[in-house]
Amino acid sequence: MLLPVGLTLRRLIASPEIYTERSALRRTEDVLYVALRPYGTRTLQWYTLNLIKPSFGQQESEVAVKHRLVPVPSFPLVSYWGMSIVTVGSEIYFLGGSVDVSFVSTAFVIDCPSYTCRSLPSMKHAAAGIVGGKLYVMGGCDPQSPNWVEAFDLKTQTWETVRRLDDVEVYEKTIRSFVMDGKICIMDRKSSFAYDPKEGSLERDLLLNKQWTVGSCVVDDKLYSFDWQKALWEFDPVSRVWSRVKGLEDVPGDRDVTKMANCGGKIAILCNVEKCSTEIGLERRKGGEVWGTILWSGLVLSSENFSNIVRSLSVSF
Repeated sequence: MLLPVGLTLRRLIASPEIYTERSALRRTEDVLYVALRPYGTRTLQWYTLNLIKPSFGQQESEVAVKHRLVPVPSFPLVSYWGMSIVTVGSEIYFLGGSVDVSFVSTAFVIDCPSYTCRSLPSMKHAAAGIVGGKLYVMGGCDPQSPNWVEAFDLKTQTWETVRRLDDVEVYEKTIRSFVMDGKICIMDRKSSFAYDPKEGSLERDLLLNKQWTVGSCVVDDKLYSFDWQKALWEFDPVSRVWSRVKGLEDVPGDRDVTKMANCGGKIAILCNVEKCSTEIGLERRKGGEVWGTILWSGLVLSSENFSNIVRSLSVSF
């Protein structure tokens, strides 16, 4: 009699209705997903950063509370190069990329609570960001294409051409993108740009390019990035000022090999070399100064796993 009850419970836990209700009640949790690329391969292996708490009967003071990267075996194998990856609630959208040097226009989405995958209508090219209920895609193998900027409507599940961008020269391979202040910021191999969907304008942003790196992240509409001295900086898109985050010293990581993600308003930092992770809490004090506090830091994956950290992103469900 226990087996049917167990099966029913598992089906109930995996039911989409539960996560819809949790979202309505604002009881969602942020789960950090991390994509690793094993050396010598072109595909990604996905992990989640899980909290390992003391076992039953133990107190937190008796044993260290640890965090570990746990494999997600049910994710499909995807090529990492040139692909845009965007989260919307409990879903992860995978857009474009390249296979055997050729760019592809395929797109699909994974629902993280149920780990189900569904295909989307093919796009034209690939950097992406969500603004106003639409997923905007820019970049790809031909920046002069009439469909170089296109939008995917999350409700109708259809693509539409937005505009040409003949007036701005953007390198064909977009490296990274994010949304800040209602604009989609993109980084190519040479510079940084900001695309305003409302105005339909794309402009080069030299100030943004000053500190932005591939491993940067956005928290509360502010951009956070490391410099060469491992100092953490914040960029305010309204005041257009870079400010150093105070209170942080000896933060593990390196500008070129560190990936950051917004995880519930905190910054999760993953170091590529030793597979260490650090969580930083942010506090804005009087005068507008931003202070950071290291909440925890430690090894999250065995050093025998020879791989590069490609992406880290937070999913809510």
